[in-house]
Amino acid sequence: MSDENQAQGGGGRGAPIMVGAQFVKDLSFESPDGPLGLAEMKDAPEIELDIDVSPIKVADGILEVDLAIKAQARYEDRTLFLCELVYAGIFHVGQMPEEIVKPFCYTEAPRLLFPFARQIIANCTRDGGFPPVLLQPIDFNEFYRRRILGQGNPPGGNGKTVQA
Repeated sequence: MSDENQAQGGGGRGAPIMVGAQFVKDLSFESPDGPLGLAEMKDAPEIELDIDVSPIKVADGILEVDLAIKAQARYEDRTLFLCELVYAGIFHVGQMPEEIVKPFCYTEAPRLLFPFARQIIANCTRDGGFPPVLLQPIDFNEFYRRRILGQGNPPGGNGKTVQA
């Protein structure tokens, strides 16, 4: 098989995947009291993370994958901040077989989007006057296995509470 044929996904593998665009679809930051309450805190706040992935078919061979991340900091009965982001990517998948599309949408696509979304969350919380929320890497293969195949909540998401 020639190099050109391999580069174009020859041998029945389909066309290569291309990222057409990445963008902030929705971003919100709320801090009811601002960072003023940090000085009087005796313990670290709890950070609740919710992570979700939503694929949308745009056209034949073109998918939009939305990576939604919600980070909420709480201390005792107060909400310190709430940061919500939907970061999206447009993926050109060509003639990818249908049995590969779903796993791709829930594993590879969010894996490609995650570093950018992580940076946006960190900057947003820092610019809001708080220490930046530095999200740990997410195993999107495990996310897919648990979420899509019905085996419980994905790691790092859907209500997981962590200490800051």
